[in-house]
Amino acid sequence: MDSLSFKHAPGNRIDIHLADGSPIASYLFDEKLPKPCIHPLCTPAGQVITGFQMPDHVWHRGLWFAIKFVNQSNFWEERPPFGIQKTEGEPRCELTAPNSLRIDHPLEWTSQATGPVIHENRTIAFTALPDDIRQIDWTTSIEALRDLLLDRTPHTTWGGYGGLAFRAAREVHGTSYLLPDGQTVPSIIGRPHPWALLRGIVDGNQNAKVSLGMIEHPDNPRSPMPWYCRSGDGYDVMFASFLFHEPMTLAKGRQLVLRHRVVFRDGWWEADEFAGLSDAFRNGTG
Repeated sequence: MDSLSFKHAPGNRIDIHLADGSPIASYLFDEKLPKPCIHPLCTPAGQVITGFQMPDHVWHRGLWFAIKFVNQSNFWEERPPFGIQKTEGEPRCELTAPNSLRIDHPLEWTSQATGPVIHENRTIAFTALPDDIRQIDWTTSIEALRDLLLDRTPHTTWGGYGGLAFRAAREVHGTSYLLPDGQTVPSIIGRPHPWALLRGIVDGNQNAKVSLGMIEHPDNPRSPMPWYCRSGDGYDVMFASFLFHEPMTLAKGRQLVLRHRVVFRDGWWEADEFAGLSDAFRNGTG
């Protein structure tokens, strides 16, 4: 089993590698970033599968978490004025096993219009699994600093997005989503599933297949969550959109905990294979 190592640049980033130096991911938290994020995310073969500050949506940054509206202030699109996720303390990173490490990061969500509204304790655990599978467990624990309305743009031809978010690199093409029932679809708009799986091919090699799946935990509110996923024309996104159908209120002092697992690899998973990975997370057996 592969061992992990990391390099922590205070105030800037944490780079995660295999012990031999092969990159896995970087967690970016420079104060110039309105939202900390993971980019790049690399498959075992070295394919970079995350897109960062894309020309069509500069606020799309690899793998990140955000809610669009908090008390009507925009924490998603970075058009002034907008809300930011401000580092409250330097993230802490530690190895928890030879093949696993954990980042703990306290954040304050604040905007000019609202002042501080959320204290977030974020935990991100990286694991190198057998068979060249990479795993990220992302837990967001939100404490309301005042009575909150968590909201989104209602879906018409677009909208409904938010939550844990992934944007694929433009080099990933021929994409589609595999559903738990085995269907392959170009998009998932507001339909609830325990997981969603993006499959594609990376530029330069027709055999360079990649898969990235996102699994939501059954203890999450509104589980199984609705998804907002689109593919094609360089716009491949996956959002675990717990607010898709309606907003949510959170009283001052109350907490909201959201847990997700992201797994990725070179090659394509089939539905029955990925269902086994999902069941292990959702049943607490893996």
